[in-house]
Amino acid sequence: MNKTELIEAVAERAGSERAVARRHVEAVFDAIVDSVTAGERVLVTGFGTFDRAARPARTARNPRTGQTVEVAAGEVPRFRFGQTFRNRVAQGADGASGGTAAAAAPAPAPARATAAAAVQEEAAASAEVQAAKPPKKDKKAKKAKQAAADGGKARKETKTVKNAKAGKTGKDGKKGGSGKKAAKAR
Repeated sequence: MNKTELIEAVAERAGSERAVARRHVEAVFDAIVDSVTAGERVLVTGFGTFDRAARPARTARNPRTGQTVEVAAGEVPRFRFGQTFRNRVAQGADGASGGTAAAAAPAPAPARATAAAAVQEEAAASAEVQAAKPPKKDKKAKKAKQAAADGGKARKETKTVKNAKAGKTGKDGKKGGSGKKAAKAR
């Protein structure tokens, strides 16, 4: 969800126009940024805390050139999510509604027949599907593990296939194809 979509969702939930919702959303963001810039902590109970954190000076590496670079100390914004926010996200990811997550989360609002509700339902359904799929990294690790267990047989099979192609005859009926490499080999 980007800022425009957030504004549309706020307008729909509040039952107001987009222009009014845009002013309200931007006012909230501006107030948070101004307060954190001034060194104040913004605590939204159940949602999270916005504040400043001091970052010490450090030595970093430029990934393009590999040279080390001195990075000066500075102040950076920080967000720490609240317990209710954490529980709601965990409840949505698991698809389960048991344990402390259900007790800490507020009661759901009555279902509405709106586009936002439909989008949220689709997002929840796709999250369940994504959670059911195994990660791709595990497949790669599994293939590497199998190759190691086979003792490199997979590599030998690949070479055999390449050598088998060399034995085929080309369009001109001669062995080895009709490319530049085949002409040099003759």
